[in-house]
Amino acid sequence: MKKFLFGCILLFLVPYFTYASNNNHYYLLIKDKINVENKEKKWLASILNNFIVGNEQKIKVLGCNFKRVKGDKETIYNQLTKLNIFEDYNEDLKKYDLSLNKFNGLYFIEPSNLSERCMGFNYEIIILLNNNELMIPYNKHLVFYKQLAITDENKINNFKRNENCLETKYFEMESTKVCFYKNMTILDVYEAMSINPTYEFRKKIKQGEDFSDIYEDDYMRVEVEYKWKGKNKLEIVQYFDGGETSYTFVNQEKRTKLITKFSPD
Repeated sequence: MKKFLFGCILLFLVPYFTYASNNNHYYLLIKDKINVENKEKKWLASILNNFIVGNEQKIKVLGCNFKRVKGDKETIYNQLTKLNIFEDYNEDLKKYDLSLNKFNGLYFIEPSNLSERCMGFNYEIIILLNNNELMIPYNKHLVFYKQLAITDENKINNFKRNENCLETKYFEMESTKVCFYKNMTILDVYEAMSINPTYEFRKKIKQGEDFSDIYEDDYMRVEVEYKWKGKNKLEIVQYFDGGETSYTFVNQEKRTKLITKFSPD
């Protein structure tokens, strides 16, 4: 399981989400709405915790495109009935007081978009609720995603807007990615990245403050070291069971350079 999780981290060799200006929304997993035992809840969170980018017509998650089904409530009902959603997820639907009148849209994965990353993707449909939450039937449980706070969404939009990445370089099992972020400080870049749970940036940091920590739960253990080298350079190294990832932030006048190195065992 731990090596699988490190493999998920390597997915960042491909852009994790795409920036667009057409009122895209970013969602995060609502862990309080996973109707399973606590241990299984943490396992599900480790597998499903990711950003989703969406608009009226399409939702994109982990590189997979979901296209909105055209039609009214009756169309949504007929599609969900064919998939036995109301029967298979009856317990969760009752628990969260959900019925057809609270469904605002239905998205199906596009068969033409079955990339290598999509092949192992276990979501089949995504349901947009009236409160703008996304609901995904997964493994006989309903999983919910909520829209990010405006301040966090602005940080992500600014991060993607100012990002310029070079082609990733590979050497044997290792890979190195270099990106530049104009008009952003080291802390600006770090704070924007920390919103994304897969980066494992769980700590608020201060300039010049070195420390180490261990993030441990039922599905993963990560040892992390934060080291500043002057005011303009920060090195973060994360040690997983399946290898390590290092991030080197360098402030260069009006931009920050970020070197990310993935080193699996």
